[in-house]
This record gives sequence, structure tokens and C-alpha cells, in this order.
Amino acid sequence: MIGLGLIVLILLAGCGEVADSQSALSGRLHIAGSTALQPLVSAAASLFERQHPQVHIQVDGGGSRAGLAAVTSHQADIGDSDIYADPAIYPDPNLTDHIVCVIPFAMVVNPDVTVTSLTRQQIIDIFSTGSIRNWSQVGGPDLPIVPVVRPQTSGTRDTFRKYILGGRDEKGKLLQTDSSVTVRETVAHTPGAIGYLGLSVLTPAVHVLAIEGARPTLADIVAGRYIFWSYEHMYTLGDENPLLSAFLDFMLSAPVQQKAQEMGYIPIAAMNLNGSSREGASALSLATVTRPGQDRAFSRREEG
Repeated sequence: MIGLGLIVLILLAGCGEVADSQSALSGRLHIAGSTALQPLVSAAASLFERQHPQVHIQVDGGGSRAGLAAVTSHQADIGDSDIYADPAIYPDPNLTDHIVCVIPFAMVVNPDVTVTSLTRQQIIDIFSTGSIRNWSQVGGPDLPIVPVVRPQTSGTRDTFRKYILGGRDEKGKLLQTDSSVTVRETVAHTPGAIGYLGLSVLTPAVHVLAIEGARPTLADIVAGRYIFWSYEHMYTLGDENPLLSAFLDFMLSAPVQQKAQEMGYIPIAAMNLNGSSREGASALSLATVTRPGQDRAFSRREEG
């Protein structure tokens, strides 16, 4: 009985130490960057703050490039990005990539537009060559097309130019602020408008277009039919800070990954098709998912 009592006391003491360690988290984090990832990070920050009342997390947008600039200049603790940090532009060896989920992007149109699907070439001719200027040219109403273009700070724009436009430049109504919500509202209130945004900010105010008949779903992405998506990254200059490390771990926790799925993201484990563990979010090969022109799995550096 004495021995059993000692064991119970030791276990209780250990639990107390864990609880003290958790409750001891305090301080501030500043996170900036991708407006596509911002809704999930904001939701996660609120959950984390409720668990740790001595913690305050500020989550700002600004775009992927703004996030990378903020973290590498020590203006933010975490830089959120839809794109990989090019080591030629961001050479700091301490810059660390934490992949937290996948974001499907969607082509969206004003509700007046009755078209339901476009080919990649049609999107190129709308946004780049300018040879398609009226929706009647693609089976829609007699209505001028208004392409809504995101600023250069946008990682979503980089993904769009790379995988949909094949690297071509865009022409259209240039937004001055990189905000996924601004894209949605601009398209929703501009007759004939077309733009692109992450599913995390999608509402019925705009209509989603299929691309080559494929839609921004997990099934079409995994099958290689839908190519407009990217991994979501949270970049740090190391994660030795206990608060920073705890929050990054929290982003991969079951509650946050479930929340991600509810908000239109794809949990990283769902893309983990090659047998890698969840810890493989920082391993080279994450998924045997291909896009046109690729014949093997992505690696972190190859996609960038």
C-alpha cells in the first residue's frame, strides 16, 4: 500500500508539472502574410489563447511575399505563405518551413455569369492574351468580362500564374490591396467579373467555375485533375521559442486540422499518400500527387 501510494504521488506530481508547463506559456506572437491562410490561423490563435490566457497572438494579412519579408526582417515571428521561399531571395539558413495544410484555390465569377467551366486556354485568353473579352465567347451572356487581378505580394497570384497561366503576365482590374476577401467582394459586386481565391473565404456571393471540368475537391486534386492548389507554409527563423514551438505544434493538432477541413482547407494528412507520417510535413516528399507535366511526387524544393 505504501508503494502504491508513492506511485500515485509521483504520477500526480508529474501531471502537475505538465499542467504547470502548459499554463506557464505566456507572451506574444505576431503572424503575418497569406490572406488565404489567415482565416485558419486566426481561428487557431483564438483556440490557443483560450487554452493559454497569458498568450496573445496577432494575425495579420498582407500577402505571402509580405509575410516572408516580415519574418526574414524580424518584423513577425511567423510568415504565412502560399508559396515556397526561394532560397535565392531568402538565403537565411535559419529560415524554417512548416507545412500545415493544403489550400485549394477556385476561379470565381459574378453571379450574373452563367458559365460553369473554363479550359486553361480560355482562362489564359481572358487574363493574359485578352482575346476573350465577352462571356458570350465562351457560352455565357452578352456581358463584358472584367478580370480581377491580385497585386504582386500575393502568393495566390503566383500559384495562378504558374499553374494556370503557365507563367504569363495578367491584364485586368488590378487590386491595390492583397486580400482574399477583397477579391471576393469585388467579383461579387462587379458585373461580368472573374477572379480567384482560396476556398477558405468562399461564400455564396460568388460562383465557382470548374477548370477543364474539374473542381477544387480533394478527389480531383489527388487524381491530378485539378491543378490550382498549394501547400500552406508557416515560416520561422527557427522555433527555439517555447511559445512559438507550441503554437506550430498546435497547428498540426487534431482540433486545428479538423477546423481546417471545416473551413475549406485540406488537412495535411489527407495529402500524405506515400506512407510518410504526420511529422512528414517537414519531410521532402509529401504526396504522390501530380499536375500536368509532372511524373513523380512533389518535393518541397521542386514545387518552388
